[in-house]
Amino acid sequence: MRCKHCNAKLASHDVWCVECGRQTEAVKNDLSAMNSLRATASKFMPVKANSIPGAAFIIICGFIPIAVLIWLFSGYISLESSSTMQMVLNLFIKSVAISIFVPFVLLAFTAICKHSEYRLSFADVSSSMISYPKYLIFSLISALYYSLIYLICFGTPNFASLPILRLVWIVLLNYWIAISLPAVVIMEHYSYSPWQSIKKSYRHLHDVRWNIFLLTLVLVVINSIAGLLLFIPLVISLPLSLFAIRDYARKLFEFELLEYRR
Repeated sequence: MRCKHCNAKLASHDVWCVECGRQTEAVKNDLSAMNSLRATASKFMPVKANSIPGAAFIIICGFIPIAVLIWLFSGYISLESSSTMQMVLNLFIKSVAISIFVPFVLLAFTAICKHSEYRLSFADVSSSMISYPKYLIFSLISALYYSLIYLICFGTPNFASLPILRLVWIVLLNYWIAISLPAVVIMEHYSYSPWQSIKKSYRHLHDVRWNIFLLTLVLVVINSIAGLLLFIPLVISLPLSLFAIRDYARKLFEFELLEYRR
C-alpha cells in the first residue's frame, strides 16, 4: 500500500503515513464501521437462533428494568430539586438505580469475547454473572460522568447555564458512548480494569472515534425501533449489536491502534 499524498510505501495496517503524517485510506476502507457491521450481520443472521436464549435473559434482566426506571423517573417518581444538594442527590439516586441493571446488558461481552462464534446461549450469559462487579464499576463510572456533564450543561437551581450548553451536553454524551463501547471489549480482551479500559480507549482510538460513533448511532436506531415493537425484535437486534461492537473492536486491535497514539 502507498500513501496517496506522497506515494510513500506503507504497511497494510498503517493508519497514518510514516513520511507525510497524513491519514491513510485504511480508516475509510478497512476500518469502515458500516463495512464491519455488514460483515457481522452476514455471519450472524444465518445462525441468529443460537443467540435468542441469551438475548432474552439480557432483555428481561437489563433492558426492561432500565426502560421501566426511565419511565418511572420521567413521569411518576417526582424527586424535588429545589436546591443544588437535592439535585445532586436526585442524580445520584437515578444514576445508581439504572447502573444496577446496565451490567446485565454488558456482561454478555464476557461470554462473546471468549470466542469468535455468533452464539449467546443462556448458559453463556448466566456463567458471565461472575463479571457483574466489574461491569457495575464500569456503569458507575459512566453514571458519574453523566451526572457531572448534566450539572455543568444544565446548571443547578441556584446557577443557570447557557442554552448553548444543551448542545454541548449531547456532544459530550455521544463522545462518551464512543469511548465506552470499545472499552468493554478492551476490558475483556486484555483483562484490564474498567478504568484502565476507558483510558486506553480514550487515548488510542481517537483516530476512529467518528467511525465508532456512526456504528453506535446505527445500532441505537435499530434497537430503538426493535424496542418500540414490544421488545420482541430485540432478541435479534441486541445480540447483533453486541457482536458488531466485538467484531469492530477486534478489527481495531488487528490494526494495533492500542499500541501507539499520535
